[in-house]
Amino acid sequence: MAKNYQTNDVYNEIDRRKRRKSERKADPRVFFNKEGNPFLGFMHFLERIPVPPKPIDEQRLMSDFIYDARKRRSINFGSLLVTMALVIIPTIIMCVFPFLFISRVSPIAIFIITVLAILIIVVIKMVSKSKKKQPLNYYTVEDYKNYVVHRAIGNEVQELVYEPYFGMPQSVYKDLGVISLGNIYRTEDLITGKYNDVYFAQSDLVVEYESGSEENNDYKIVTYFKGRWIGIEYPKKFTGTVVITDNSFAHSPKRKDLEHVELENINFNRMFTVRSNDTHLVYYLLTPQIMERLMYLRQNARGNVVASFKDGILHIFINNGKDSFEPNRYQVDLMRDIQNFKYDFSLVSGVAAILNINDNIYVQHNEEPPYQQPYQNNPMPPMNNNGF
Repeated sequence: MAKNYQTNDVYNEIDRRKRRKSERKADPRVFFNKEGNPFLGFMHFLERIPVPPKPIDEQRLMSDFIYDARKRRSINFGSLLVTMALVIIPTIIMCVFPFLFISRVSPIAIFIITVLAILIIVVIKMVSKSKKKQPLNYYTVEDYKNYVVHRAIGNEVQELVYEPYFGMPQSVYKDLGVISLGNIYRTEDLITGKYNDVYFAQSDLVVEYESGSEENNDYKIVTYFKGRWIGIEYPKKFTGTVVITDNSFAHSPKRKDLEHVELENINFNRMFTVRSNDTHLVYYLLTPQIMERLMYLRQNARGNVVASFKDGILHIFINNGKDSFEPNRYQVDLMRDIQNFKYDFSLVSGVAAILNINDNIYVQHNEEPPYQQPYQNNPMPPMNNNGF
């Protein structure tokens, strides 16, 4: 657990390999709190605490961000040079050595060896220089992103937490069973809090399947999902599972435990396939306003949409092949990044707005599940300016 918030390693006090191993073995239910923000259970399970934002000097933040961005680009460039050196140098030696051996031209051999040695020294020096640690009060790209998040939605979202190296756990993803598992799982940029009295969490997610090997020339990576995973606490608790799959999505596993349910909305049926272990629950949860939002999202997300209702949480996966929040490091513009993130957040706020329990969208029952009254749909509530 982090003890000193002034260190640059505050985001990395947990070993990522150990974290993934713990997540894979954990019961998915341990990742949700019963009271308060359910999504903070992710960090509680791993003995992780939210990182408070640093006091920000905006002028110095911008200066450090630009420098940090240049430094990271130089690291990438240095890594590219190392890779090129490892490929090109052996190739040159293999091509030139036979010629040198036959012709016995010693000066040329010496020249080539000298050039290669200088190149290797330059590359190593460049990479080592770019990896030097910065002072403890140095602002990083993660600090910049944290600042943008709080500037953009801090006045609208209560209990706001941003974690750059954290995301929705793999154990929960596996338990949902709505997208193929793969053997590569990466998450980042977890944002959670309460909007319109509804708790939410979102994070970037990449799921891939890696097979073959480069040695046998059959190496292959298939991307099952790349985009955003949004979780929203449902104001009305329920038991059962409902899965809504985009008909154009190709990486959904077959679920024998769920039955196909046809809805009355023809346009919705054309876009999505609905499966559930409780037909009545489908009609209760998929209200007209929820179906309209899912259709709108499908038409405007520039990617596939998969949703799942389970254990009181609505999960929405947007497979658009993008990172949801990556500032442009080549053209730094704070106000543009703030406005872009506000627009980006509308994907969350648009759903959370219509789930507000104070709008009386759902008929309230005093009984705990299983319900003693029939499931009911309700008319669509009035839209607000924070929707899609």
